[in-house]
Amino acid sequence: MNEIPLTQGFNTILGPAVLEIDQAIVQVQKSQDDLGKEIERLVAGKPLELFTDIAEPPTLLPCLEKLVDAKKRLSVTNKLLAQTNERVERIQNEITDIKKD
Repeated sequence: MNEIPLTQGFNTILGPAVLEIDQAIVQVQKSQDDLGKEIERLVAGKPLELFTDIAEPPTLLPCLEKLVDAKKRLSVTNKLLAQTNERVERIQNEITDIKKD
């Protein structure tokens, strides 16, 4: 029976999820930026001049800051996961060496 080492198991399970979350954050940041540009374009246009005094466009900066913060935390988590995988791999090697003796 071919067993997958624990570290490979972590990478197999968590790697795609981390990559997917990172890609989603990048896509959301781009989407938010595009939306902000479109809102600015509409506000600058004449059809919406009547509404500029009534309502201000939503600020996207706080949302972008939250996304950047989430990306940083995800990066730190990914580094911790890599360190944990290295430790587990070393422990597995030590166990294997002990079993050989």
